[in-house]
Amino acid sequence: MPRTDDIAAARAAFPRGLAQPAGYRFSKDSLLLAAFPAPGKARRVLDLGAGCGVVGFAFLLAHPDCAASLTALDISPAMVAASLENAQRLGVADRFSAVEADAANLPEMSGLKSAPFDLCLLNPPYRAPGTGRRSPHPGRNAAREESTATLADFLAAASRLLAPKGRLALCLPPARLPELLATLTANGLEPKRLRHVHPKPDTPCRLCLVEAAKGGKPGLAVEAPLLEA
Repeated sequence: MPRTDDIAAARAAFPRGLAQPAGYRFSKDSLLLAAFPAPGKARRVLDLGAGCGVVGFAFLLAHPDCAASLTALDISPAMVAASLENAQRLGVADRFSAVEADAANLPEMSGLKSAPFDLCLLNPPYRAPGTGRRSPHPGRNAAREESTATLADFLAAASRLLAPKGRLALCLPPARLPELLATLTANGLEPKRLRHVHPKPDTPCRLCLVEAAKGGKPGLAVEAPLLEA
């Protein structure tokens, strides 16, 4: 266990200093997503497709009074190892666990099946297969493009792992918003909140933040735009 001073320093520097596999770099979208949902009464939080865990850790640090446990799920063993290391650095290892699993083919794991989650955080790959420019580094491609699991796979996994009335918060570029809303509904996840992120007041939306509820009643609130500058 790190010393108290080391934990305080790691938290003060966050998100700088996180362990990340070579070639992988999270973006500020992860931090925008973490700040979007309120903790409410959540006691079990899932970071789905967690990478190094930045979204889940940012959520916990932003809500120091939230006593929720956090589970990170990722297909990459290197990402799982990085998230475990980061949990130690940040002093949250006592309420953190990591699962190596494929969102497109979830195993029948008791740790996931028997205790549904109250809140799921999801920063999925933004691009459909074969679209956009590819990076020479496989790790970056895996983070950017749906190489192992599609958006539909991630949403189906979230629906399966959430408790009734559990919430899903995610971000995605606006070009995929129609697909996202339709796929959420198809998986029993009712869109409840939508917020557009704009670089400046006179620029188009570049990112959509969406919150949905499992088995929720219809009714979508479109909130005031979030300006980055």
